[in-house]
Amino acid sequence: MDMKQLKYFVEVARREHISDAALELNIAQSAISRQINQLEKELNVILFKRSGRNIILTTEGKQLLSQATQILDQIDKTVQSFQQQSSTDRRTIYVGYEESDVSQMMLPLIQSFEQQSTSIMTPQLMCYKTMTEDLITGVLDIRITELTEEITTESQLQMMPLFEENYHIYVPKDHPIAMSIHPLLSQFETEPLYCLTPFAKSIKNKLKVVTKSKVRFLSNKQLAQYVLRQNKGFVICSQNINLNDNNEWVDIPLIHTELKRTICAVTRFDNKKTDIKLAWNLIYKLINKTTPY
Repeated sequence: MDMKQLKYFVEVARREHISDAALELNIAQSAISRQINQLEKELNVILFKRSGRNIILTTEGKQLLSQATQILDQIDKTVQSFQQQSSTDRRTIYVGYEESDVSQMMLPLIQSFEQQSTSIMTPQLMCYKTMTEDLITGVLDIRITELTEEITTESQLQMMPLFEENYHIYVPKDHPIAMSIHPLLSQFETEPLYCLTPFAKSIKNKLKVVTKSKVRFLSNKQLAQYVLRQNKGFVICSQNINLNDNNEWVDIPLIHTELKRTICAVTRFDNKKTDIKLAWNLIYKLINKTTPY
């Protein structure tokens, strides 16, 4: 038994005439008769009996009609569900991003995109490890992340540099290093270091290698200011974060050090989704417009 046989059977049962069913289905009467005969042989029952020029259902035929109708209805609903989901996916741009300076730009990006498009943009904060695979398999359409060798060597991916993410460090104003203009990272190796999130793992690793210090994370500005106020250590954060609400500490840029990384947008060359180009252009325009580098 297959779906074609059930479809032919239901059409004949509803019309009680093979020729009428053949016209509706646009196939030969012989083809319908052959399929119904095969169905009767497989089920070992008689589905129709003749009544003048028409044919009517037997008791077994009525039973099969009830079940076949339910089966075909469920198949139609399943097909429609997948078609609707496919249509939704085609009009949804899935954007994955790491915790970084770009986090604050996701809302303006989404709002601008959806004002100019009938598509929607769905953001997802993700860990770095899964992003490349998700791009290639189609789970993500665009990834905003740190530029790495893996990205530049992947032939399926198109890459667009956006900006350089830099960092700075806050130290108590009475500390000797506060007078330095371009201090080396190695000069901080004896001090407790705190990283204020969002903070890239790759930058933390560079920091640990160069300074050989124990590096801790802080979750908000208030904690960072408390650490500085109590002389518990130095605070390193993205250059877009400002902790200067008084004169108790000094802000030292680290743009001259290894603590920097390039943020880029990545997509597949063969991505044909509706409005993918609009999303791509807006990412470049908005993120570059709002970054000071």
